Amino acid sequence: MSASSPKEIVLADPHPVFRLGLRYLLQEWFPGAVIRETGDMQDLLLQIQQQAPDLIISELHLPPGDLLEGLEQSIHLQRRTIIVYSHYREPKLVRQSFKLGISGYLHKSSPALHLKEAILHVLRKEVFMGEGIVLSEGQRGEVPEVHPAFRDYFHLRFELTRREIEVLAQIKKGLNNREIADLLYISEQTVSVHRKNILRKVGVNNTQKLLHITYEHHLA
Repeated sequence: MSASSPKEIVLADPHPVFRLGLRYLLQEWFPGAVIRETGDMQDLLLQIQQQAPDLIISELHLPPGDLLEGLEQSIHLQRRTIIVYSHYREPKLVRQSFKLGISGYLHKSSPALHLKEAILHVLRKEVFMGEGIVLSEGQRGEVPEVHPAFRDYFHLRFELTRREIEVLAQIKKGLNNREIADLLYISEQTVSVHRKNILRKVGVNNTQKLLHITYEHHLA
């Protein structure tokens, strides 16, 4: 098994026949991987407390709850790498899923090989959005006219604007507010506002902590 292959996978879906078909595919793609199954949210939470799977593939709806509720309530689940493979693709649910920490999202109408592609992406700590998955109403396919960094898990989770991403990139280079303002043709006061918004969204109170997070995620 290569370093990019999952060693332990949990399939979370309320439909046993779907899980069975997906298990066969995963066993073909990743021979030797341990594959566990569950059909409900409570059992999923129990499994991840007892084990440490390096990948979870899950439907959103997991009676008697759902994956988003689980992510909000369980720090154990938040620490796992998760691909949502769902019948649901409403942009609101997609945005909420990424904000809560998932790494990939596909609709169940996607070709099977797209799931394999998604798995390889998320194991490299990259975000994957399947065909037809969008973040807002009116969009089709990939998000148009958005800085490539938006495809990164970090930016999706913290919902930075394109301008905030541009400012963050210059902060990482060590530029001060005046230098950033000159480079981006905006006022120094505007840069200061963007910097404060970035700190607030990321949840840190100084630039040093912000830079630590960006380096940790290989961002900007």
